[in-house]
Amino acid sequence: MNIFENIKKGIPKNIRIPEELKKLCEWTEKNGYPISGCFELRGDDGETMRYWLGFDDVSDRFGLFGAGASGDIYAFWLDDTGNQKIVHLGSEGDAIYILADNFIGFLKLLAIGYDEIGFADMNLTVEEWNLNVGNDKNEGINPKFMNWVEQEFQVKVPKKGNEIADFSNKEFHGWINEQLKKYS
Repeated sequence: MNIFENIKKGIPKNIRIPEELKKLCEWTEKNGYPISGCFELRGDDGETMRYWLGFDDVSDRFGLFGAGASGDIYAFWLDDTGNQKIVHLGSEGDAIYILADNFIGFLKLLAIGYDEIGFADMNLTVEEWNLNVGNDKNEGINPKFMNWVEQEFQVKVPKKGNEIADFSNKEFHGWINEQLKKYS
């Protein structure tokens, strides 16, 4: 089974799967890993959100499609108004963010090259961030992927992640906390 079909089978039917995800999977099958930073495409076994949250009551609001090196989750999330966003859930119950309002926005963020999107300082360029944490200046950056994103989707990949992701927005974190109070 190819990457896209594996991811697709784990996503609830109420989550809209964008064509851009299929294109990312095809790009990865052709070019291999690393895509950018430590991000990997990953399908869900249907149990991930139950394990992360401790209950199953809102699992149908998430469509998992990726993971980070330390087990972070990248997913589609349906908010209370039915809008679908791209979110990050840290492996330790932290780093709970909306990354982008759509998948092209997520691809632009991913193409910047931060090694761990949920933990990087998005106010810095990836080169500045890498030097701050003791990495090689260009670690995580995949120029081939960045060029593909820009050409395939006719967009410009920004220098800093804060042009896409607003980590001060607590909407998703607040929603998670409400669900934890309600169902745990």
